[in-house]
Amino acid sequence: MSQKLKIEFLGAAGTVTGSKTLITYNQKKYLFDCGLFQGPKELRQRNWGSFQDLNSIHAVILSHAHIDHSGFLPKLVKDGFSGPIYSTPATAQLCQLLLMDAAYLQEEDAKYANTSGYSHHQPALPLFDKVDVKKALSQFREVDFHHWHELDTGLSFRFSRAGHILGSAVTQFSFKINDQSKILTMTGDLGNGRSCIIEDPEKILETDYLIMESTYGDRRQSRNSPLDELEPIINQVIRRKGTLVIPAFAVGRTQELLYLVNQLETEGRIPKVPVYLDSPMANSATDIYLNFPNELKKNLHGVQLKSRLSTANFKEVHSADDSMLLCMSTQPKIVISASGMLTGGRVMHHLKAKLPDENSAVLFVGFQASGTKGLLLKNGLKDIRIHHQKVAVEAEIFVIDSLSAHADCEDLVHFVSTMTKKPKKIILNHGEANASASLQYLLNYDLQISTDIAREGTEFILD
Repeated sequence: MSQKLKIEFLGAAGTVTGSKTLITYNQKKYLFDCGLFQGPKELRQRNWGSFQDLNSIHAVILSHAHIDHSGFLPKLVKDGFSGPIYSTPATAQLCQLLLMDAAYLQEEDAKYANTSGYSHHQPALPLFDKVDVKKALSQFREVDFHHWHELDTGLSFRFSRAGHILGSAVTQFSFKINDQSKILTMTGDLGNGRSCIIEDPEKILETDYLIMESTYGDRRQSRNSPLDELEPIINQVIRRKGTLVIPAFAVGRTQELLYLVNQLETEGRIPKVPVYLDSPMANSATDIYLNFPNELKKNLHGVQLKSRLSTANFKEVHSADDSMLLCMSTQPKIVISASGMLTGGRVMHHLKAKLPDENSAVLFVGFQASGTKGLLLKNGLKDIRIHHQKVAVEAEIFVIDSLSAHADCEDLVHFVSTMTKKPKKIILNHGEANASASLQYLLNYDLQISTDIAREGTEFILD
């Protein structure tokens, strides 16, 4: 009987969220990433679906800790999955933080739905809770970078550094087809090598098949210095005594921002302005960075990293009451808060307070997916609904794309072009339609590599 490996995309196909890829080999199934759908309601509702035949899933392999790649794990476990969840050690630590926070938000949403009466379900229940998270965390198995781990006879995987966030990995699967060894590489989210903190992605020298993200497949990010772009924005807003609100993901982007603001202040390019980090999860994530110095840039080795991620007037905001007091404050300041795409979190309260203020501003530093409030604001919407209320947009809106944690179209093409043995086929996922189609064109015509685009439910058979 001839061997084959089958791939089916269950998420992050035509979108940048809900990453799940089912791999079948020797009649056993493995799930690569297990993310929550985020953004518009029609996407979020899909989180309530269940997997068929959970007992047939042998293991989960996790590329990194971001919720759109890991957030469905507690639901998977709640529904009956009892197998191992493989990740790098840093990803495992970050998941303890992010998944517990996700459970808290699920429980709060259910509580609000029950008290407000807006839910169609009586009572409204969370998608998962903290008990489900604890069970999922108990199933994690840590695998170091560059270590081959056998999943089954003839099937192994290893992690290489992806440079996207702490612990993020490019995953290579070694398998056999008709007694010939083959390599399948899955990038997960790939970094661009321009991080101030995280080490660059590692080169992959050879692969037979490649599944690659395409978030920024249709655009080239700015190569300008983020310091040079950030400096005038901060000075302009502080000069007019406004608040600069920066929505940022708690893991990755927040740490980059704190490092840059510290550097601008140290060099005397901005005043010693109050900087508030209103994200308990981001505060804890920064502490986890201290546990993995080998994943950080060499110039950060041996330094007091915490001091490089704070300023003279830096304050961590922990309690919800302190967060609400901060929203009412009129002092000139910088507020960094989650979530990065305005899908919820404390940042929504800051926007509700500051968007009507023409002296204040909002700075976007990351990708904004279709259907999110972040994209609507970025594209110039003049009023927006927050907590079921219409809020006028008088604040100035800024965008810096040089701080993205994702590779852009040039980076992705370069990632493939430097391989000594190039893939015979590439499949693009984790991208909206235009982004994937543009990158497909570049790979087909610039590198002459057969490239397909993942569509949900479509199966690819490698034989």
